Amino acid sequence: MVERHNDEGSGERDAVEEAIEEEINTSLDEVLDLLALEVERLKTALDYYRLSNHPDKDEFIRWHVSQIDLRQDRLEEIKTMILGQGDHFVH
Repeated sequence: MVERHNDEGSGERDAVEEAIEEEINTSLDEVLDLLALEVERLKTALDYYRLSNHPDKDEFIRWHVSQIDLRQDRLEEIKTMILGQGDHFVH
């Protein structure tokens, strides 16, 4: 009887862990989507500054390029985390 109770507790724990994993994956997917949208927004702004005659055009272009690079690096890091999590949770 005790073993059966432990099995049920283990099953409940597994269900909780799966729910947490799913929530984490959803959150990471949302972060990926938001970062991708932000990269697109920055690229649009970059195109605008490239075509403009703004006196600080070069400074704005450099800033936008650096921000795009940072966010693309974060995108890759999160994708790596997601792939690593998948390997971690495989039993």
